[in-house]
Amino acid sequence: MKVNNNKIYIALGSNLKSFSFRNIRKFFNAIIINLKLIGIKVNKSSNIWISNPLPFSSGPMFYNSVLECSYLYNSHIEPDKLLKKISKIEKKFGKKLKGKNKQRVIDIDIIDFKGLNNTDKILLPHPRMHLRKFVLIPLFELNKYWWHPELKKNCLYLQSKIKGNQFLIKSKMFS
Repeated sequence: MKVNNNKIYIALGSNLKSFSFRNIRKFFNAIIINLKLIGIKVNKSSNIWISNPLPFSSGPMFYNSVLECSYLYNSHIEPDKLLKKISKIEKKFGKKLKGKNKQRVIDIDIIDFKGLNNTDKILLPHPRMHLRKFVLIPLFELNKYWWHPELKKNCLYLQSKIKGNQFLIKSKMFS
């Protein structure tokens, strides 16, 4: 079993056009720059994947990507403080709280923080990540040996247990 002890995985998702950016790759790159400004270095990013909204609705398709990150220089941010800084980035890029599972310009989630399990301040790993192909497939692209810190299962196993229709296709336009 591979340990995730020095990596931070962050998921990006968007299903509303941002008027400031011409395409989703440029939009996600702008977010990566903002992560760097708060002390997070993106080592690798997955392809961009297109998925249907979950739960299923007639809303626009989502663009998704996963980032493999580490600290920049000698910076160190606790998971709960990182989540607060990420929330500020989301607001900066136009996220408005409209309720759970709604359309959004941007959604940035901490998927895994160095293999930590729940702390008293934040649920880790992300509590629904193992139910989402649009997280597991890009995560597998980045790290074929990643294991869920709590469930002790890898991406392929978790993906095989997902029930229902989750449409997912690699974007050729933005990858």
